[in-house]
Amino acid sequence: MSTDPLDDEQYLWDGTGVPDPDVQRLEALLAPLAARPEPLALALSASGASWSPLPWRSCLAAAAVVLVAVGVATRMPRPDVGGDPWRVARVEGLPTLAAAPLARHARIAEGRWIETGAGASAVMFVGRIGRLEVAPGSRLRVTTAAPGDHRAELVRGTIQAQIWAPPGQFVIDTPSATTVDLGCAYTLTVDDAGRGLITVEGGWVGFEHQGREAFIPAGATGRTYPGRGPGIPAYVDAPAALREAVDALDLADDVVAQAGPLTVVLREARREDALTLWHLLTRVDASLVPQVVDRLDTLVPMPAGVTREGVLAGNRAMRDAWWDALGLGTTSWWRTWRQQWNDGR
Repeated sequence: MSTDPLDDEQYLWDGTGVPDPDVQRLEALLAPLAARPEPLALALSASGASWSPLPWRSCLAAAAVVLVAVGVATRMPRPDVGGDPWRVARVEGLPTLAAAPLARHARIAEGRWIETGAGASAVMFVGRIGRLEVAPGSRLRVTTAAPGDHRAELVRGTIQAQIWAPPGQFVIDTPSATTVDLGCAYTLTVDDAGRGLITVEGGWVGFEHQGREAFIPAGATGRTYPGRGPGIPAYVDAPAALREAVDALDLADDVVAQAGPLTVVLREARREDALTLWHLLTRVDASLVPQVVDRLDTLVPMPAGVTREGVLAGNRAMRDAWWDALGLGTTSWWRTWRQQWNDGR
């Protein structure tokens, strides 16, 4: 038997070797998922860049890995692998690691770039806490690989992330914002201009750039822009007119440019689109904020201790309390983890 405990996972990497009986059982249980429709393809409308989802087998394998990781972790101690290493494996084509072809799989050292050209893809284990599917045309590297601190940089391309560690332990830097995992699964695309698009499938993601924040829950998307940071999140199933108006607001620099699309957002917003309106409290010109406050109050009434005057005065504690009333979790999670993350930099 190999002395490297990670070799025991060979079957999870490329399907070779002797599978664990638990893995075989989970694959059998999850096999019916193969009949489901392909996931929705995402697109960066501003650039026309698009991404094709990875094969369903990769998704199945990821789900199996998650379940195995959770199940095994509860039944037996994990081996000490000395430094929580990252690994990368080729899925299709010929990815490169530090400009050298990646024949099969390898451990990843900090600072070494992984690139997938056209037709090439890879899968990465984020230490023991998660997994990334790396789509064709991507370029990324690990910047920190330490227990409790897993950090990477994506400068171009698309990744699908499944993270099963406690929130706040996995961070991805992009040219326009920092993505902080809050216990979730998501797809992140960065185009050649550095613009980002994230779609969250489970849990939350926090976006941050120079104090500008966005909280994106499951079922929602958010964009980022170089020099601007996070845009305004919106649900995937929100009215098309609202989503188009949100895109316009993301790039509107003054009250004149904001007024028109804001009217559309306020008119089209459903109760669940309180997510979008809450972010508008800090995105639109101060002269427009009263409209947002009044409309948001009709969708989700202000909780006790929150006043119209306080929100208009920019009271962050009141804004956070109003967010908590949306039923999407508590901002105290983000404030705590963000502080820990900043302290560690």
